[in-house]
Amino acid sequence: MLEKHLIRTEGHFMKQGLAALCASAVGLYASAAPANVRPELAHTALAALADAKAVAAAGRGQLLMVGSTLATEQTPSENVVVVLEYPIIRDMKPGMVLILAKNGCEPIDECLIARRVAEIDSKGEVQTDPYTGEELLFAKTKATLLGVVSYAIDLETDSIRDLRVDRAHESVTLAQAIAQQEAQTRAGRK
Repeated sequence: MLEKHLIRTEGHFMKQGLAALCASAVGLYASAAPANVRPELAHTALAALADAKAVAAAGRGQLLMVGSTLATEQTPSENVVVVLEYPIIRDMKPGMVLILAKNGCEPIDECLIARRVAEIDSKGEVQTDPYTGEELLFAKTKATLLGVVSYAIDLETDSIRDLRVDRAHESVTLAQAIAQQEAQTRAGRK
């Protein structure tokens, strides 16, 4: 089932919302993740967070703790941090994974939605599919687009998944992710 989402790019609300939420990513991690990370995995979670920061620093991304928002049967993690790229509608392609936050919803870890771009129609409207089977939305949900996911880092295993278009969600090493981010930044495209 396809759903249409109108995303306005000319307003400043999206920019302010993205900046505020990304700026709070470290605080969000500090308040949400420790309760979910088992003590024996704390060293792995800290290493994974350092890797996520290195990947984001190599490109133009921001970090956001999304918890289990991207969990699937193949990757069931409850503690995931993502590298988000600024969303540019004209550059969106089918297959991109978007993170949205439901408007007026709290706490934030229960308000995030992952959607996959299905198509961009001639009017500039983004049509999306659910990222996971559990996310079927039967009513129109108002949400703010936070960004496009480029990498997902599992805090429990320190594994990095490349979620960019045409990457088949493959696992990559830290060195590969950094090199890809740096190459993308040099190419000047998102």
